[in-house]
Amino acid sequence: MTRFCLTLPLLLVLVASPAWADGWRKLSNDDGILIETREVPDQEMPDTRGTMVMKGEFYEICALIEDVDHTCDWAKRCLGSRVIKRISEAEMIFYSRTTAPWPVQDRDSVLHAIATGLDRGDDVTMKFESITTPLFGPVDGVVRMPVLKGHYRIVRVDDQTTKIEFTVHADIGGWIPTWLSKSLSKAIPFDTLAGIRRHLPKVRAKYAEKVEKWQKVRAAYLAAVAPPSAEKPAPAQPAP
Repeated sequence: MTRFCLTLPLLLVLVASPAWADGWRKLSNDDGILIETREVPDQEMPDTRGTMVMKGEFYEICALIEDVDHTCDWAKRCLGSRVIKRISEAEMIFYSRTTAPWPVQDRDSVLHAIATGLDRGDDVTMKFESITTPLFGPVDGVVRMPVLKGHYRIVRVDDQTTKIEFTVHADIGGWIPTWLSKSLSKAIPFDTLAGIRRHLPKVRAKYAEKVEKWQKVRAAYLAAVAPPSAEKPAPAQPAP
């Protein structure tokens, strides 16, 4: 069966509402990737969440996800992904297009993304949400998704092990058969996390410079928040 995977590289804005915290139902737990879904009233496609623990340095994974211009190297069904505007190292606007099996039209989005926690380097959240902007207009023959938002949460387990959570909430717009909508519930998070895990060993050297820079930022942050060491009292001087 052909899969249609929404390609979402990383980083974007808007805190998830408290309603996202409840109602998750386990769909599968295959190949080390836990997939959960949650029904959304008046929405064809349920919310989806994938979680896995993988071997990989924390900042290497952050750098891979943040490298939007190369998402199609690892994300299944990716037809286009590129930065439209870089606001800062941790914030951007980018374009994402994914293919769909015939007769469904391809989908695309313009997304705003922001990452928080890079300086601490142990728990980063990369949030994303679709926006309307004159920077990138509609594409003929492609359905612009009305709503697309979610996040990557990247948590340091130890120096070489990282936990990743990937969550998506989407109204993909246009016509889509029910069977395909249901299959997406599993395909979106599974293919995204599996792609990251598969691709990282091939490109980790590419991100060495960025990883080293972030590691220095983390070291400075940890030094700044470390409690001051207790000073030993000066030895008493003998009486004259």
